[in-house]
Amino acid sequence: MKKMILILVPALSLLLFTACSKKVYTGKPAETAAANPADFLPFSKALKFRLEQDRADLKKIQFYVDKPLILRHTAGTGSSTVKSGTVAYDNAQNVTEFTIPAYTPGICERVKGDSLYISFDAPQNSFVFAAIYANEQFMLQGTNWYNGVTDVTYDNKIFKVQCDGCGSAGEAKLVIKRTQAGSAGKTPGGGKVLAGRKLN
Repeated sequence: MKKMILILVPALSLLLFTACSKKVYTGKPAETAAANPADFLPFSKALKFRLEQDRADLKKIQFYVDKPLILRHTAGTGSSTVKSGTVAYDNAQNVTEFTIPAYTPGICERVKGDSLYISFDAPQNSFVFAAIYANEQFMLQGTNWYNGVTDVTYDNKIFKVQCDGCGSAGEAKLVIKRTQAGSAGKTPGGGKVLAGRKLN
């Protein structure tokens, strides 16, 4: 009987401690946690043109954003007054925050010229990525830029977007996996080496 107790007590203790252990869920998709930047290719005007020439449907391409983005929406005035040496808030601010980790997959909902409307969440909640001015790559677009932070409309509200770990949200660009690019991902003129010709 003592041998049985000596075997059961450690086994039950191990079972009890592992059952009560805290498991942390990071909320990041498995694909984004293990993403290797070398596996991705920036989505550019040249690549878009080539795919359109091949009559490829951009809505069937899996896009990714290459930088982590943080979206914040603040509701309420949050005004404060100082009374008798203490700070009193009239209305508390309600802050809603969303995070888009680097290499989060997204789909193209709409194409308008050199602008792509990319959704990382629910339909109609899309972000505009465009290759405008001298930019060859499709970068995040917004309004009211200030110190690298911009306004975007998401879920019918105005959110401030900043890049987590880079200087500006405008650095966030669309990328695709190299395997999806196929022959369109090759640099112009870099696919074949000419052997040359010799006189007979």
